[in-house]
Amino acid sequence: MRIVHISEIDHIQSAAANDFEVIKAEVVQGLAVLVEFDSCYCVLRHDRDGLCVVCAQGKNLLSIAPYIVALARYIKAPSIVYHTKRKALKRLLSTYSFVYEATDEDGYAIYRMALNG
Repeated sequence: MRIVHISEIDHIQSAAANDFEVIKAEVVQGLAVLVEFDSCYCVLRHDRDGLCVVCAQGKNLLSIAPYIVALARYIKAPSIVYHTKRKALKRLLSTYSFVYEATDEDGYAIYRMALNG
């Protein structure tokens, strides 16, 4: 997994949808980081309650997932969280112990995987 320069931010434009400019600003300000592995691009943000996968785009999400888990453990994040409207994403990540937490006001389902050290 590599940290990607802001010039490659367009690789997440479809996944970011209407939030693209906000997510781009977070990366520019250093509040989030754009990473890539095996042509899958993700924006990650370290919040106080865990490592948030802000958005991901690319066919190889399962290739980058172990690196995201390793990073979360390395930074001692208590959990990994993602928000999605795509039911297929839950099936895709079924090998991980993500648990449905809630649905936010925008209709995104929130899933969290607790990390035990």
